[in-house]
Amino acid sequence: MSKELTTNTGEMLAALRNTVAPGLTDPEFMLFAEMCRATGLNPATKEIWAIKAGGRLQLMTGINGFLKIANSHPQFDGMEIEFNWGPEEESGHLVAATAKVYRKDRRFPSVATAFWREYNRNTPIWKQMPSIMLSKCAKSLAIREAFINELGGLYTAEEMPNEFAPPKTYEAPPIDHTVHGDIIEPRPFDEPKPKATPTYYDVSKVEGEHREAAERYLVACAAKHVTGTIWRAPCRLQKLTQCLTEDVVVNKE
Repeated sequence: MSKELTTNTGEMLAALRNTVAPGLTDPEFMLFAEMCRATGLNPATKEIWAIKAGGRLQLMTGINGFLKIANSHPQFDGMEIEFNWGPEEESGHLVAATAKVYRKDRRFPSVATAFWREYNRNTPIWKQMPSIMLSKCAKSLAIREAFINELGGLYTAEEMPNEFAPPKTYEAPPIDHTVHGDIIEPRPFDEPKPKATPTYYDVSKVEGEHREAAERYLVACAAKHVTGTIWRAPCRLQKLTQCLTEDVVVNKE
């Protein structure tokens, strides 16, 4: 897989700075872009993102980002996970999770243990799936140790507090003028309530002010930004569809 950003256009770089790397200075954003290139992780699909915490830059990924790097490495030779349960296993008394990562070029595996008392966040997902969440932390520790040259300085969201989670879904900035008349004007709308099959819109062929208006209209219609220029609407939006060519509207039945 090519270790490059998907595009180097000014438009895409601006979108990345506003979504997965908000608030970064120019040098910090250059460092973030270099990490994307070096790891092969795609910021557009939120495989990697940047967080400013306490005035310091922190580059983050999820466990899938670590697994992607490990599985693409020629020396990766598998992984094991073990759980240490307390005397009340039936009631979910989880103590620790241990991960072992094997490499073909090493005699001994990289071993890491994540303890419940150190990583438990006491959130709904941790209460519902304690073993899965704690195993993610153990895997992150072991994979980073096994592939320190590829992952040094990079941490997974599962290891960190909630404030290091990926940025929220992008919302287009408001504009103070009307574009395209009544068709995609971001105002109270009379579209049907979402009971139909969701529709995916690609607004890449809509330029300048028209795209801003299209994105505002999508937000007003409860559409969600997926990645890049792709938006997911709860149902087919007739007014927006009239302004887009057929090849940029994708129905996923």
